[in-house]
Amino acid sequence: MRAVLSQHHHHHPLAFFSKTFCSKLLRASTYVRELVAIMAAVKKWRQYLLGHHFIILTDHKSLKELMAQAVQTLEQQVYLTRLMGYDYTIHYRAGKHNLAADALSRLPDPPQGQSFMLTIPNCVFLQKLKAELASNKEFLTRKKQIQEKPHNHPECVLRDDLILQHGRIWLPRGLQILQTILAEFHSTPTGGHMGIMKTLVKVHENFTWASMKQDIHHYITNCITCQQIKVDHRRPAGLLCPLPIPARPWEDLSLDFITSLPIYRGNSVILVIVDRFSKGIHLGPLPQHHTASDVAQLFMEISGKFHGMPHSLVSDKDPLFVSRFWQELFKMSGTKLRMSSAYHPQFDEQTEAMNRVIEQYLRAFVHQKPST
Repeated sequence: MRAVLSQHHHHHPLAFFSKTFCSKLLRASTYVRELVAIMAAVKKWRQYLLGHHFIILTDHKSLKELMAQAVQTLEQQVYLTRLMGYDYTIHYRAGKHNLAADALSRLPDPPQGQSFMLTIPNCVFLQKLKAELASNKEFLTRKKQIQEKPHNHPECVLRDDLILQHGRIWLPRGLQILQTILAEFHSTPTGGHMGIMKTLVKVHENFTWASMKQDIHHYITNCITCQQIKVDHRRPAGLLCPLPIPARPWEDLSLDFITSLPIYRGNSVILVIVDRFSKGIHLGPLPQHHTASDVAQLFMEISGKFHGMPHSLVSDKDPLFVSRFWQELFKMSGTKLRMSSAYHPQFDEQTEAMNRVIEQYLRAFVHQKPST
């Protein structure tokens, strides 16, 4: 591994240090500031640099002799001590040639008569929440009780005009902003129109109120999109023929395809890989007419190179999976192929269930605009 750190004297990562240190650093010499910049960069990428030789490019010429010159000041001793243990070389590069670092701290001059604009997103949710809580009698009453007798409410603390109960924002019932919260955790792309329990878990990570489960149940059962795209998956109970229970993650996998999707960038098939132990998934796109080699290569890119080869693999009896190439590939790696019966997806219910979740997610956001 050969890493290169490019450093420029106009751009200092002061965000790593306290305000007191930054004020002292601004009064320090250029040499000290250049040395601090190197130290901060090495600290930032420490996990990548330890045990490997790397090169530091700087436009400060005196730093080139950093390791050869005598250590004279206390500051030099402190910073050089923090760099001990790293295998690095400092090379001088003139400022006019150090364009990569220079581009980070120099903006081009705007054309005459024009100016640049910087847009920063501003979250106003907490301001709206606090404004509504300020006029809520139930919230004000409990806030007063916590302030007067905190020992009676050990699970609650006051922070930034909010009540935190077990680390979650406590809210009274009946707030108008509760509908906004439920919409954010259910109806947005990050919510994915998930079911009641999954939405409840996500909301409960940040908020808590008395009728949370009932409100979430009422919201989802009245969600028009969910009523249009979801189906009842319950079926009559029967005899079970379960697979062996996995012992570790990413050792026993199940595979399947989602086909006949609208073409996007030449792909209309999704390869679904599900870990039977952790229920984690990997997804990859494939063209409509794909070969065993294409699937094997995609499998290695999205799963094999991260988790290694599995011990067992569950799939249906698609000709692609039983092809000689596919069998020989896993035979060499020691993987045992467990084939399910054709047209009996209940054997591979794990992947079929995950396919329904993925299809439901996609359907929730495209069913009103299928042409795009």
